Parts: sequence; structure tokens; C-alpha cells
Amino acid sequence: MSNGRINTHTLPEGGFTLLELLITLMLVGIIAAWGLPNFQALGERTAQTSEVNRLQSTFSLARNTAISQRRQITLCPADEEHRACASEWSGALMIVKGDQTDNVKADDILRIMPAEQGTQVTYSRGWSRIRYSPLGYRSGYNGSFNVCSGNSRHASQGKKLVLSQLGRLRIDEAPIDC
Repeated sequence: MSNGRINTHTLPEGGFTLLELLITLMLVGIIAAWGLPNFQALGERTAQTSEVNRLQSTFSLARNTAISQRRQITLCPADEEHRACASEWSGALMIVKGDQTDNVKADDILRIMPAEQGTQVTYSRGWSRIRYSPLGYRSGYNGSFNVCSGNSRHASQGKKLVLSQLGRLRIDEAPIDC
């Protein structure tokens, strides 16, 4: 090294061999394949939780509006044009003044809550509407909503929401089978 040049024969060569790269790629593939179902299940649980929150806030808003405005309020699944009540609780929900369920005018709609993608909601009573009295009570009997993930291959358990005659929605602690 007296002339300022570095002897390249004494430095180790850098890089990986083809075998090392293949083993690394195989390990990354195995870890990804193992983690993917867990990641999908997390997404489904998040969608269920989001749908439960949407239902709770929609029912609370409808009940509180009935009490504060001292008038009857109807909560129902909306049809595609938002002009009438439908029967699919998984879709958009509509809060309407009074007891209109058909030929709903735009002025009578208080709020439309958009649908949550990837979930399925069923109502045990099969009704297409919930009506709140000016005191916040609902007409009819107790009922329950089942919230399941749309792709229930990985998450076979859903959540059950119980609607009391007082118009309050609570989460049942026991999970349901979807």
C-alpha cells in the first residue's frame, strides 16, 4: 500500500448468493401467508364494529330527535332514490319526520346514514321501519339486529344488538354465529 492503491484481493466480496436470496424470499412468503388470514379477520372485525357504531348512533339520533322536537320520528332502511322505506337494513338508513314510509319528500328527511360496506344486518322482527313517539318510546315489541361480516369465511362470529321498547339499542355480550 505504499503507492496509494488498495489491494482488492484482501477485501471480502459483498452481496448475497442466489441460495440466500431464495431462502429469504421463501421465509417472507411463509410469513405473509400466515399473516394474511389474520389481517383479513381484523378487517372484518373492524367492519362489524363500524356497523354497530353506525346503528347505535343512528338509533340514538332518531330517539333524541323525537324527544327534542316532540314529534313522531321514523327510522327505516332507504330505497335507492331515498323516497321510501325498504326492507334491507344493511343499506343506507333514513330518519324521517312523522310516520311516512312511502313517497317521502326531501323536506321530511332529517338524515341519511350511508351504508357500511362488507356487513350484513338483519332485523329479527322483519319490519321495515322503527317509529319513535315524542317521548322517545318506540312502537312495537323488543327486537334484535344481527350484524355479520359480509365475507364470514374467517370471522364466523357476529354481534347482536337488542332494541328495547324504550327505544335504546344495546350490544348483547354473547357473540352470534353468522
